[in-house]
Amino acid sequence: MGYLLNKYTALSIAVQLVAVVLIWIVAFALSPVGDRYFLLVFYFYLPVIYIVWALLRLKGESGEIGAGVFGIGCGTIIYGAIFGLVVSYFKNRRRK
Repeated sequence: MGYLLNKYTALSIAVQLVAVVLIWIVAFALSPVGDRYFLLVFYFYLPVIYIVWALLRLKGESGEIGAGVFGIGCGTIIYGAIFGLVVSYFKNRRRK
């Protein structure tokens, strides 16, 4: 469990959250020109968004908005945990 929840996981999650919020602010402030920045975020988290959509069976407007919001939120945690595991593995491997 120490490999999963470490400082690299927390740092990765924090950086992703700040980046997503800043990209959303820029995308909404510069709309419609800034929409390409929002699409970058959407495509980066698309696998997680699709999994959330399929598991929750979202339909209608809630499916359009909810899947993206919950998918990006879950994606930051999942990608952060993966990054923390990878960094911990390589740092631990280098010490041995």
